Amino acid sequence: MNRRGLWMLSGIVLVMGVTACVNATQVKPKAATPDDPVIGLLSRGITQLDVNVRALAKRMNDAEQMPTGNDPALQELKALDLSGWQLHQQQWVLQRGHLVLARDLLQRAYGSQGDKEQLLDEWRMHRHAYTQALEELRQQRQSLENKHVEVEARLIERRLE
Repeated sequence: MNRRGLWMLSGIVLVMGVTACVNATQVKPKAATPDDPVIGLLSRGITQLDVNVRALAKRMNDAEQMPTGNDPALQELKALDLSGWQLHQQQWVLQRGHLVLARDLLQRAYGSQGDKEQLLDEWRMHRHAYTQALEELRQQRQSLENKHVEVEARLIERRLE
């Protein structure tokens, strides 16, 4: 995940948490309105992730077209790069789905006070699965990055010998 995406996600989660805490302290629960700033933040995050996913797909397509020659190390680096970008794309798609669900849950909560407990349960179950999926992607990316460093070092050392 790039830093911008991480900051965006962290900001959204922070805003959602602060909003939940503020709303929890009010005597009468306040329903989210269609112009709720949290829903706006989530919608902007979804749009940005859509743009990022499309741009990365184009970048991967361009990279696949680049020749690597007959050098197995260069071919392996290219394959590792593409695999890393695919994982990155999966992460963005996962994040986009997460934001869509969060936005949709808030919108469904608008005006339906009785449903909120069920929506909260749905959110908590999703959050748990989402956190696990992010961790799995992080581990896969770390493994790819370690392999990339090894192959890159081998390539450089071979050229310097």
